[in-house]
Amino acid sequence: MSVKNQYKTFILLSICLLAFMGTMPAMAYDTAPRISDREIIESLAELKQGQKSLNQRFDSLDKRFESIDKRFESIDKRFESIDKRFEEMHNLILTLFASVMALVVAMIGYMIWDRKSAQQPFRNQLHHLENGVSNMEAQLEMKNPSGPVIERLLASLRKLAETDGKVAEVLRSFSLL
Repeated sequence: MSVKNQYKTFILLSICLLAFMGTMPAMAYDTAPRISDREIIESLAELKQGQKSLNQRFDSLDKRFESIDKRFESIDKRFESIDKRFEEMHNLILTLFASVMALVVAMIGYMIWDRKSAQQPFRNQLHHLENGVSNMEAQLEMKNPSGPVIERLLASLRKLAETDGKVAEVLRSFSLL
């Protein structure tokens, strides 16, 4: 039911209520002067004019409410478009964050792989040196009770240098005699 019809109904009910209340017996009442038909008609005409002006006001209020409703609808559409933008921005930020995290994980994996591959030649070289030292120990017979091979060789060359001048000269040139 429109606002105009509600007000019309309200006015009619008010008039009917007033009319019924006038017919109720009163405990104390004054006798009122008689109202002529002409006065009644004039009063009804005034009421009709008042009702028309009220209806016009209600019509203008209805138009205003309709324009306000349209404004609210446009505001709702704006909010919806803003919500869509926020959702798109949220998705974009999530995508960017996930790609950055993937790059970080890939970079860490590359660093670990590079570290291992860079250390591998050093490990091989260290292993080779360890094998060389153990071979050298075996060749020098470090645990031999008669002494290491190098000392025995020097002792034998010094003994030979006592009888051979060339050997003595070579040992002197290397400061071994």
